Amino acid sequence: MDKKRVNNLIKEYVKRFKCKPTHVVKSCGRLEVIGNHVDYQNGYLINASIENMSIVGVCAKRKDNVVRIISLGYPAIEFKTSQIELDKKNDYETSKGLAKGVFKYFEKHGCKKGGFNIVMDSTLPSGVGVSSSAAFSMVISKTLSMFYNASKKLDNVFLALASQWAENTYFGKNSGLQDQLGSCSDGMEILDFENPEKPTIKHFIPNLGNYKIVLVKSKTSHANASAAFNSIPADYQKIAKKYHAKNLRELDWKKFVKDYMVEPYCNKREYKRASHYGFELFRVSRSFLALKDSKMEEFKLCIYESGVSNKNNLQNILIPGQKQSNLLDVYETSVRTIKDGAVRIHGGGFGGACFVIINKRELPAYEKRMSRLVGKENIYHIEISTHALEWIKL
Repeated sequence: MDKKRVNNLIKEYVKRFKCKPTHVVKSCGRLEVIGNHVDYQNGYLINASIENMSIVGVCAKRKDNVVRIISLGYPAIEFKTSQIELDKKNDYETSKGLAKGVFKYFEKHGCKKGGFNIVMDSTLPSGVGVSSSAAFSMVISKTLSMFYNASKKLDNVFLALASQWAENTYFGKNSGLQDQLGSCSDGMEILDFENPEKPTIKHFIPNLGNYKIVLVKSKTSHANASAAFNSIPADYQKIAKKYHAKNLRELDWKKFVKDYMVEPYCNKREYKRASHYGFELFRVSRSFLALKDSKMEEFKLCIYESGVSNKNNLQNILIPGQKQSNLLDVYETSVRTIKDGAVRIHGGGFGGACFVIINKRELPAYEKRMSRLVGKENIYHIEISTHALEWIKL
């Protein structure tokens, strides 16, 4: 952890509260390596935490039931642990709502609550799909866990479920659990959501060799994309219902593929999207083996195929009615420019960023080209974290 950053937060804490903090807590931004739009249909994917995109806070217990959250650059948050009922008018889409939601989840599950002060800052950029809301709520979950529920030894899955519930219920955003688990992943992890309440998690340290992961921000806003986002799970569910399955994970894939190979099904959007889901799971499995064994040609091929599927099958680059967007420009320019690497859409799509794997030798030339398109400040080198969710006594 960056000592200079922590020391600056300690100084700010002392300035605000006239006493010293006792602990430091950190949570990271999440990276969706591969497995696009599969988690909420009981699929599996590869996630990672980003060391150089994180929220770090310094904190201490209070003797009363007041929670005070200072996030540098934002208005202060304060509430009492006895007043955490949902207030839709004031809580939706706010950090206060997220924090209150975490406390409510702990209360619903028989955990203790209490007050604390925390001063935090963030190095997570907006608009690249690294889920700052998940990182924030994981910091609150970890702090509440360690200050008042240490004897319970609550694991990261519980903390992630608390954070997800807060985001879904108090923040008003439907998110899969991959965002929260990605904020606390050590190395990379393959997440299997066959049982969404108890996902199977397998951690591994990837060997990327001479390759680098980069996120390129397109500067395309998600502001008008809600209907487009919602159409994907709706199309998935149409197919699941047609084949009498609860979700796509349980689909009779032999029958589906047989139908999909002929007209008119092969041109229907819901069939194209379901085919993305099925083949994306296959790409996740291939990528897992490739990353473990440093078979980068295979991993690059999986990323390339995933990107092609984003454009043609999942169709999560352009909002219906659009003919062009910055996200499409970033994707297509990357495809044309990269010789030793590959690109796909990162996160939900319809805006946001592209995930790029590229040979380090090519990186300077690629950055130069993309800087002309989006600006150098919108190109982010990714460092995978091996200590994502940290709690350290000062």
